[in-house]
Amino acid sequence: MTKILIVEDDPAVRDVVKHALSREGMETLAVEDGEAALQRLREDVEPFDLVVLDVMLPGMDGISVCREIRTGEAGSASSEVPVVMLTARDDEINVVVGLEVGADDYITKPFRPSELVGRVRAHLRRRRIDLKSATDEQRKLEFPGLELDLPRRQVFVGGKPVALTAKEFEVLELLASHPGWVYSREQIMRHLYGGGEFFGEARAADVHVQHIRKKIEADPKNPRYVQTIRGFGYKFAEL
Repeated sequence: MTKILIVEDDPAVRDVVKHALSREGMETLAVEDGEAALQRLREDVEPFDLVVLDVMLPGMDGISVCREIRTGEAGSASSEVPVVMLTARDDEINVVVGLEVGADDYITKPFRPSELVGRVRAHLRRRRIDLKSATDEQRKLEFPGLELDLPRRQVFVGGKPVALTAKEFEVLELLASHPGWVYSREQIMRHLYGGGEFFGEARAADVHVQHIRKKIEADPKNPRYVQTIRGFGYKFAEL
């Protein structure tokens, strides 16, 4: 059974999330603060398949919790478990920072339960695809000065490893697998949802690309690899 960790201090919102996901046959466990969430992620024998994480929490906020999940800086093991953040409407700063520290998606409050379920199912589907691809035959994408090891989900620039988040890798893999093909922002975001319906802001694709460029481009303002198609989206250069 799919196992979801809900981190939300507002009882009303917590109950809505639990009811919506439980009704879809998912096992849910809810905690009220970040410290409790990290403890459950560390100690539960059966790993969680996804985390629904509120940004505004007492004590450790959601941004810090997400950062710890991804980096393990405080001593816990890092994890690529999908993280969907809950944030206040139009809180653009938290949205951007959340994506920067490794969140996979965000939903603004108030939200429809059907929207939440759709997002969660999309990320679970994408996760299953990622885990399957990790066991597939060895494949690498090689370009001048850049290499992608797809099964190991590693990127090398000039022969040196570069750390990308799970979503950054997926965007780069999509573009680099088809050099010269132009992808719209909406197509990129649908890819991150495993081909399912995309409910959120397409501008999240811009954030992912911006971070990718900072990590793989010698001059992010004049990118060699990931190029902008003004008014539409992005493509990987034919090198």
